[in-house]
Amino acid sequence: MSMALEEIESSQQASLVAQPWSSLGKIAYEAIIEGILKGVLPAGTQISIDGAARQLKMSNTPVREALSRLAAERLVLFSANRGYTVTPQITAEEYHQLFEARRTLELASIKSAIIEPTAIDKISSILQRLSSTEAAVEYKQYRSFNQADREFHLAFVSMSQNRFLRHAWEQLHFHLHVGRLYAGAGVIDSQEACTEHEAIFNALEEGNRKELLQRMGDHIKNAETRLRRLVTRDKLTHSTR
Repeated sequence: MSMALEEIESSQQASLVAQPWSSLGKIAYEAIIEGILKGVLPAGTQISIDGAARQLKMSNTPVREALSRLAAERLVLFSANRGYTVTPQITAEEYHQLFEARRTLELASIKSAIIEPTAIDKISSILQRLSSTEAAVEYKQYRSFNQADREFHLAFVSMSQNRFLRHAWEQLHFHLHVGRLYAGAGVIDSQEACTEHEAIFNALEEGNRKELLQRMGDHIKNAETRLRRLVTRDKLTHSTR
């Protein structure tokens, strides 16, 4: 059953929270995406542009801009009859396909990558930030870890001279969709992920492309296996409602 945003405006838990960014469109985007990733705006929730604008104390224009961006990222759907609604969580089969597509694109990028010292330095910096990020249950922590993880993998994709590979990888919006699974659980495999990231970086630093491909492929497969139980958890939760 869908739930109009106006119906939950009175709930402290469901309130959208404006963050201190300069762009109103970005403020609206981050507020709505926080609601989605935290599960405060569950699948099927109808998001009223007027209602969201009132909560965030801004005009309708930046809210509409934010929702258009979220629609492009497939976190909300637009229909002429209902306006914007939060998309369903990915199914177990979609989850597998998403990981499969990601693995294909990342390995293809590494095969065609030009590895330069500046890229190694950049990845080293991201890796340090990843290792020091607390992957707690709180939204800000798992969002920070998820964003840093995205930067880590994007850095490898960006080493490829094939810009279409990067575009295809970015259009997966992988980390946004998997990030929805962390609500209430946090990043359940942060230690394993950090260990695998270190192994990937070591292969990169040594210039061993064969080892790098092996490490990256194993990491993505392992991550799919580890996080699969979060997909099962959400399926069981929804079936009992």
